[in-house]
Amino acid sequence: MRSALFGLYFDGPPFTLFSLAHLLPLAAIVLICALIGLFTPRLGSTGLERLRWGLALFACANWIGWDLWQLANGIWSLTYSLPLHLCTFSVPLSALMLATRNYRLYEVLYFWGFAGGTQALITPDLTASGFNFPHFVYWIFWTSHGVVLWAVVFAAAAWRYRPTWGSIGRVAIFTALFALVVALVNWLTGGNYLFIARTPEFPSLIDHLGPWPWYIVPLVMLSLLAFLLVYLPYALSDWLRTRNLLTPSGRLGQE
Repeated sequence: MRSALFGLYFDGPPFTLFSLAHLLPLAAIVLICALIGLFTPRLGSTGLERLRWGLALFACANWIGWDLWQLANGIWSLTYSLPLHLCTFSVPLSALMLATRNYRLYEVLYFWGFAGGTQALITPDLTASGFNFPHFVYWIFWTSHGVVLWAVVFAAAAWRYRPTWGSIGRVAIFTALFALVVALVNWLTGGNYLFIARTPEFPSLIDHLGPWPWYIVPLVMLSLLAFLLVYLPYALSDWLRTRNLLTPSGRLGQE
């Protein structure tokens, strides 16, 4: 049983896109986001602190648990296991944001989580790895991606954090600098973090963007477009308020 749940291979049916094994955890992540957004403002100071540190510890557990699983199965390596993809780096970053209440980290996590992490949830690379319910890799994939979104929603609900137009530029610059560091790591280790050294080994949108290195240009453009799309609800809300069509509480009013 231990090897079946925690081993390097999974003998059950492979993961299939939009099956129950895909849709149920997606629904659970969305539901937990909604519950955090709804109930966090109603918590007292003690409840807020418990939820804050609980999410931070849960993020750390996911980060450390993933490394421990790789070490236990003898596959941890510099070329694959460093937390240098946006999704893997976002997990410890979420814990740090929750611990420090750092708004700049919130900005990064908002755009990385909702523009990038949600894409990973819709087309998870579990289809390539072959791991499915109830294997450890299956569970940690969903919880590690989910905790980033939960941390962002908590910060918005508890501390009223929100992105601005300036956030897009700051996060874009931070992401570009991060990519430069990752490119150096890829060169030193032979890795493919951020998928900027070569196309992924599993089917992805990058396959349709052209050969390396030319696909990096449209990939950057698509990333900026995704940033704009996830900022759209705030931009629309601000526009409605300037037109006196939205009350401070967020309800539609009259012009």
